[in-house]
Amino acid sequence: MPRNLPTFQSSKTIDRRKDGRWKNFHFFGQHGIIDIMRLRASQLTKDFGHRTIVKNATLSVYPGEVVTIFGPNGAGKTTLIKILATLLKPTSGKLEIEGADAIADYSDVRRALGVVIHENLAYPSFSPYENLKFFGQMYGIKQLEHRATTLLAEVGLQRFLHEPLRIFSRGMTQRFMIAKALLHAPSVLLLDEPFSGLDAAARQFVLDRIAQERQKGTGIVITTHNTELGYLAGTRFLFMINGDLEEIAQKDEIEAETLLRMYEKRLANNAPKGL
Repeated sequence: MPRNLPTFQSSKTIDRRKDGRWKNFHFFGQHGIIDIMRLRASQLTKDFGHRTIVKNATLSVYPGEVVTIFGPNGAGKTTLIKILATLLKPTSGKLEIEGADAIADYSDVRRALGVVIHENLAYPSFSPYENLKFFGQMYGIKQLEHRATTLLAEVGLQRFLHEPLRIFSRGMTQRFMIAKALLHAPSVLLLDEPFSGLDAAARQFVLDRIAQERQKGTGIVITTHNTELGYLAGTRFLFMINGDLEEIAQKDEIEAETLLRMYEKRLANNAPKGL
């Protein structure tokens, strides 16, 4: 089991409907020894025509773990996130979310997933409050109005509850998308390039929120090309280059400078010949 997991205070199985989290993970004593993965992917491959975008990707995520996947644009990171989010079906391979088959039963496991990607998964003419109410009704969330206003306040949008999303800056939109992803208290959080296009304050907000969710036992996957922020956020690191996913190290095994040198070397070794 990976190290760097937070300490939980529980000795019993948690039932999602009692505390708002997901079911089926167990804590033994105060050190939180956990017997089930949040997410397990095995040999995931995705072909588009004659091109293979994701090549036999294998990945596991435990509760309270932040897995950072570093890779350049076009490496296949977004495609992989969409597969993990059940938004895209793999050509082959297996995917389990909370122990359930996420390919065969994708509609069921989506309740465990919170997703932030750059595609618009909300209604730009709606306000953030209206969007959260709409999506919250789909999840059957109780006390939805309170949940929506509380989350929007937590992400710093309380002054913009009733403004249309289309007027939001990139940073404000990212704050809203994080609130939307957390609305139904998911146990798995998937963040595709969460720092891209953000100013320093917004980047710090994302880092802080990732840390908060980690302490709750959420399993988190981040994709990014920013090695500094990805290192700060993560507890375990992988590289994805030309569709190949490579396990590198856990945070306590590697310094940030060493990780950066390794990443730059991988990029150089995989650059097109003649460049």
